Parts: sequence; structure tokens; C-alpha cells
Amino acid sequence: MKNWITYLSVLMTSVSFAQQDAIFSQYIFNQSIINPAYVGSRNSMSAVLLHRTRWVGFDGAPTTSTFSYGTNLLKNNMAWGGNFVADRLGPTTNIIVNASGAYHLKLRSARLAIGLRLGIFNTSLNTSKLELKDPSDVLNGSGQRESALLPSLDFGMYYYTRRFFVGLSLNHLGANKFKFDAYEDANFPLSNFNTLTAGYAFQAGKNVVLKPSFMFKQSGDNETNLDINLNALFYQKVWFGVSVRPKISINAILEVNITDYMRVGYSYDYFLNSLQQASGGAHEFFIGFDFVKDKTETISPRLL
Repeated sequence: MKNWITYLSVLMTSVSFAQQDAIFSQYIFNQSIINPAYVGSRNSMSAVLLHRTRWVGFDGAPTTSTFSYGTNLLKNNMAWGGNFVADRLGPTTNIIVNASGAYHLKLRSARLAIGLRLGIFNTSLNTSKLELKDPSDVLNGSGQRESALLPSLDFGMYYYTRRFFVGLSLNHLGANKFKFDAYEDANFPLSNFNTLTAGYAFQAGKNVVLKPSFMFKQSGDNETNLDINLNALFYQKVWFGVSVRPKISINAILEVNITDYMRVGYSYDYFLNSLQQASGGAHEFFIGFDFVKDKTETISPRLL
């Protein structure tokens, strides 16, 4: 097994639940993953499928598959949506199922959305896949699969115009803890995390639109991360972008608007930390659809 010691050290961080939620590079094109208030902001019935493979080259490397759905704005300015996430890392598997609702308040030249998301977070650990040097380790169980289930509540706000947005989300509110029958004395909290995002799209040439943006993320243990992004839209069809996570990775992003209603995307993460020498990076693929009743309602291209 390639660089097992390095892999195990990162794996144990995940097993101890320092960070349960998957990280995405193309969230800027599907912000409902991080903020429930984003649902309905595209003013269409939207659906996105995404698959991400990290740490290419490791056995048991993390993979994440997601499906997101959202309605268009209804007459009462409400929108509804849902998310499904399956995140696998070695012996651990996290399954998240959520339902979202957002109210979009119409302002003079913008909208302010307030959203809530309620769901369940299931995590399971297959101890038979662990190789532990210390026989007294709390995770040295019976070799069976242990599972725990928790409710999850998220809150978000999203202010947006056609070219500008700023969003705030508070995820996994409350001090919930996973309870495993086999580890009664162990402490496995569901870490909350907060995000602040903002971006602006402007015309940089006849056929070029630039969209700088950022995301600041803070987790429950006060760990912080910052994503700095720059995307460029050419001829209203193709997005090229780069995202930087300082000391973690540089990410190249591509999105193509196949039609007004269908888009596909790909991103590649090049690691800047110790994983660079042992891993082939991370790959992420997605396909998205936007369905509208009336073509005149479609904003093409959708800049946000």
C-alpha cells in the first residue's frame, strides 16, 4: 500500500471527526451545497450531480458523490430543495440527506434570501479495515461496522443581484455528538462550520466576463480556511477558473454551458502540502441542469 503511514495519519484525523464534511472545488457553481439560502436564486428548477475523488494514488482514497435539487421561485417567493451526499474515506462512510427551504425577499434591485436546512447525518466506521499498532486504542473494536445517526440543522442568508452576491451560512448548529455503542466513553462531536462567501461578475471585454470570489470557512475547533477564486467566462459558453487554498492546494476549474439548460464541469486540485509527493491530486466532475417554464425567464449566461 502506497505511503500507508501518511495515509493512516490523515485517515485517523477523519475518524476522530475533526472534519466530517467533504470539501468541493466547484461549489461556486452550486452553492446550495454550503448554503441553504442559495436554493431558488437561479430562478429555475435545478439539479446537479457531482463526483469527487481525492488523494489519487492511495488505496481507499476519499470519494464523494452528491446530488442537489432546487425549485424555482414560487409565487410566494419560496423555494425548496434537497441534498444527498455520500462521502467515503477508508473505513468511514458519511451519508447526509437534507431538505431545504428559502424565502427570497425582493428589494429594489436585489434579493435577500433566508434559508433553513434540516436533515440527518449518518456516519459509520468499519473497524475491520483499521490497522492499529496500539491494542488498547479505543478504535480497536470487534472488527464490525459501527454506525451512529444525528439530526443536522443549517441556517443561511444570501444577498444577490445579477452580478454580485454575498452569503453567510451556519452549518450543523447545536452541540450534537455521535454515540457508538462500542465506544461509550469516546467523544465524537459533529463539528459545526460557518462560511462567508462573496463574489462579483463584471465585463472585462466584448466576450469576456471576470468573476472574482472568495470563501472563508471556520470550523467548530476554530480552524479556518480561505479560498480565493477567479473565473472567466468566454463567449457566454466556457468558464475557466483558478482557486487557491493557501498551503493546501491550487485548483483548476472548467465549466461549459452546453445549452441554456445544461452545463458540465471539471476541476483538478494540485496539492501544496505533504500529500503532493504521495498523491496524484483530486478530480471533480459535475453535470447540472436548469429547467424553466418560460424561456424568457432564463438568464443566459447565469453569472452567479
